Amino acid sequence: MSLLRFLGIGGHSQGRVSEPASLTEIGAQLDALPAEEARFVAAFTYLLARIAAADMSTDDLERNSIAEHIESFAGIDRNRAELLADTAIQAAETHQASDDHLVARAFRDMTKQPERIRLLRCLYAVAAADRNISTTEDNEIFEVATAIGVRRIDVVNLRLEFKTYLGTLKALPSERRSATISET
Repeated sequence: MSLLRFLGIGGHSQGRVSEPASLTEIGAQLDALPAEEARFVAAFTYLLARIAAADMSTDDLERNSIAEHIESFAGIDRNRAELLADTAIQAAETHQASDDHLVARAFRDMTKQPERIRLLRCLYAVAAADRNISTTEDNEIFEVATAIGVRRIDVVNLRLEFKTYLGTLKALPSERRSATISET
């Protein structure tokens, strides 16, 4: 079963003969959950992986962060969370831009504002797992926020919790040296 069909928002896309194996694996891992809960977990997992893959690189720190958030947010056991993380990362790396928006809208339709804010906090945590939130990851989080109906001011306020990891706010090496010299 594809992730999009599992979410109830797609079928076979025009020109797409078969789904990637990773999408089939996500659906298979969620078969034990009630349908609505599985749909929620699939969307949540995909969105985490989308952010990790935004800068075209998903490292082990981000992969582990995704698994931790799946485990705590969705109550999934660690082994299954790790498999879901790997599967979702694979799916996010081979996604189409329209799929990203469809999954985000599906998440919006099944959640309320507190869950959306919690998702965004998780997205920032995944992006910060490698101690640097790239501009690309930050922009992608803003796109997800827009798609799920979170106001920009709410994202900006949430973003402040992660300001030490934001690449756009970090001092350049030459600025750090100047600050160190002037402090002495």
